[in-house]
Amino acid sequence: MNDEAAADDVVIRVRNLSKLYKVYAGPLDLVKEVVTGRARHSESWALRDVSFEVRRGEVVGVIGPNGAGKSTLLKIIAGTLDKTSGDVEVKGRISAILELGTGFHEEYTGRENVIMGGMCIGMSRQEVEAKFDEIVRFAELEHVIDLPFKTYSSGMKARLTFATAISVEPDIFIVDEALAAGDAYFVHKCLKRIREICDSGATVLFVTHAEAVVAELCDRALWIDKARLYAQGDAFNVANAYTQSVCARTAEMNEAENDQLRQKLEATMQTGQYELGGGGMKITAVRLLNEQEQPSTVITCGEKAHIEMDWEGHTDHPKIYCSFRIDSDRLTAVTGFMGFEFGKFLNEGRPISGRGTVRFTVPHLELGEGTYYISVGMCFHTVPKAAEAILHHIDRILRFTVRRTILNHVPYLYEPTIEFREMPVASIHGQ
Repeated sequence: MNDEAAADDVVIRVRNLSKLYKVYAGPLDLVKEVVTGRARHSESWALRDVSFEVRRGEVVGVIGPNGAGKSTLLKIIAGTLDKTSGDVEVKGRISAILELGTGFHEEYTGRENVIMGGMCIGMSRQEVEAKFDEIVRFAELEHVIDLPFKTYSSGMKARLTFATAISVEPDIFIVDEALAAGDAYFVHKCLKRIREICDSGATVLFVTHAEAVVAELCDRALWIDKARLYAQGDAFNVANAYTQSVCARTAEMNEAENDQLRQKLEATMQTGQYELGGGGMKITAVRLLNEQEQPSTVITCGEKAHIEMDWEGHTDHPKIYCSFRIDSDRLTAVTGFMGFEFGKFLNEGRPISGRGTVRFTVPHLELGEGTYYISVGMCFHTVPKAAEAILHHIDRILRFTVRRTILNHVPYLYEPTIEFREMPVASIHGQ
């Protein structure tokens, strides 16, 4: 693609975008500032010098902690909030789900609100009326559509407002997943609709706190942190780096530890794989064995499989347990095992030191045909569960495939047996 064609393919271009809020201690301070000409406010930057481009047909996820500036970014792109400085260019019809309920009134019926709400987000009355039945079916509110909106429960209101907003067919779709409110069933239904839009070829800018959703749905990801664009790139790699950052930053770190974390995050954004912990305890090797107890990267559906994990190190914590997780190639966890849930602790729950091997045996690995990834970890048991309890975790350390020999199998995993083997050099506390 030449430079001119590439430029035509850009539908959202953001350059040095900044948004400054003036914060006043009280309402009179604004008046005094205007009268005296002396500043009586503090400054809070919601965005600062953010630059990126989105190409036609891309699905781009926006992640970051609360207060990072994600919602501010979307509102400026959607045209509902003024910027302080910088440039934003948008090509095409844009639809944004930023604030559910725009145009909805408590005293009007659900029918009247759908028509007004649809017109408020850019549809003509004819478009809304043509899609009315589809909107109501999606919300599953046929039985109350002619009742006043004020009689709806909060969940019913969320259903109708989201169904109305999602009915637009834009060139560019902007959505804040956090606003897909309601019960678990309807949230799932909303996300399914968002997935359909992502697969339709539309350009999508998607804000979420769920890194796994970004990794699954998006082509690229933007990581906003403290009003700045911290990183951008491959969705899976950036999402994994963000996950690692969230876990690592739950504890206070000195400057050297921060530098080390930054290096780990940069490596994660290159490879997509990350590690946590590894100070006192370390997982030194991981193996997948087939039914014949041979190392393998291909497992037949339904056969026995073993996951072996070598460890070494020392910890004074009691109740050390091991775990594994299997993810699909769409980066969704499909199964796994957490030792503490079954009371399976190394050295009968006493502190450990030395080295050893943990073997997980899955009698029947009932998974669909495809590619999978294994992640492993060592933790000490604590309630509530905390990131500090992670002694060592390695994400996606092994890749393997499952082949099928029969159709219509049931994809369930039986409870694995677990075996601890200590090598002669190990020194176990309490013995």
